[in-house]
Amino acid sequence: MKRNIFIAATLAVLMTCPSFAGTKDKNAPRAWEAGIGGSLMNLNRTMVSGFRQTAGGDYIFNLEEKALYGGTDLYFAVELKKWMYLDVQGTLGLAKWQNSGQERQGWSVTGGPGLQFRPWVRSEWIQPFFRIGADFYHKTFPTAYFGQFEGDPTGDASWKAEDAWNKGLTTDSDTFICVSPGLGVTGWMGNRVGIRLQAMYHHSLGINGANFASLSAGVVLRLGGHDKRKAVAERYMAGHPEPMREKVVEVVREVEVPVEVVKETVKEVPVERTLAELMENVHFGFDNSEVVPESRPVIDQIAEILMRFPEDRFLVAGYTDAVGSDEYNDRLSSARAKAVHDALIGKGVPEKMLSFRGFGKRMALVPATGSEESRLADRKVVLERVTSESLWNILKQQ
Repeated sequence: MKRNIFIAATLAVLMTCPSFAGTKDKNAPRAWEAGIGGSLMNLNRTMVSGFRQTAGGDYIFNLEEKALYGGTDLYFAVELKKWMYLDVQGTLGLAKWQNSGQERQGWSVTGGPGLQFRPWVRSEWIQPFFRIGADFYHKTFPTAYFGQFEGDPTGDASWKAEDAWNKGLTTDSDTFICVSPGLGVTGWMGNRVGIRLQAMYHHSLGINGANFASLSAGVVLRLGGHDKRKAVAERYMAGHPEPMREKVVEVVREVEVPVEVVKETVKEVPVERTLAELMENVHFGFDNSEVVPESRPVIDQIAEILMRFPEDRFLVAGYTDAVGSDEYNDRLSSARAKAVHDALIGKGVPEKMLSFRGFGKRMALVPATGSEESRLADRKVVLERVTSESLWNILKQQ
């Protein structure tokens, strides 16, 4: 009863955590995960044999005790929410045990469904999780915690082994159901492949079932789901303040006879909008990073605007469409961003104001199968004003 109350309270706390506020991105396909790995299980196998009396009257026996045995894991999971996954896990274990002084080979199978809760939904590359599951367990090897010495001439001698997970247990069942809470973490090496670590405690729901712990590690393949690299890039470019505005003084002279009246009107012009409109006219040769001659006057206008704000800092960001490999598009977008960066410096913009980066096809909205005309919008170089001092230091160091 106390265990059930604890589990319910834990789930209630997790569900009210602010990090659970996010839900699954409706525009992204559902994520599926599949993995394979290895596992270690802590289930004691104690065997006593060879009880005999020596010529001197002493009693001796053979004691064999094994604590760990290994197995192979299979793992499948599907995304229900961005912070919750439904999974099915199974382990096939191989365990050695002693019988009358001879070593035998047995096996076990553990498996069942579970729910994973991933509260840190903003973490794209390191994802800790809490899991609660229900597992079926079956083994073909015996485990014993109490027994009589075979061959004891008195018939009164017995032995008992203590188990940290099963204190007071004298025997256990070969088949039982257990509830399995645990903790784990998945570290993603890319958008699709990760390394998964998990520690579980398996608590038997039956009277004679054994309690045990397990530790597993494996490789995970991820299919579908939102693009982790794109999500990082979007947060990287987000958070800009209100657009900076250039104050232009317009002098209107209204002449009345015999008095001349001068009225000054101040208009605010969104400079970032002007820069964005100008950047739309910066083009490159096909499949290269050279700015076409027709775009050189546009570079001149952009440089003239930037030099009015010598205290501001700007990132020149390059993007490509979805056609081509990640590596090729990363190189091409970086080269195009550098070309604009160098051209602006050549027109007099202080180098301390500028940095450049290429984001390849991470932000491409039109799929590779789209028309040439529709993919033009994804092939661009844009200017982003950077207001974060720490971010700017990182950009200048790399």
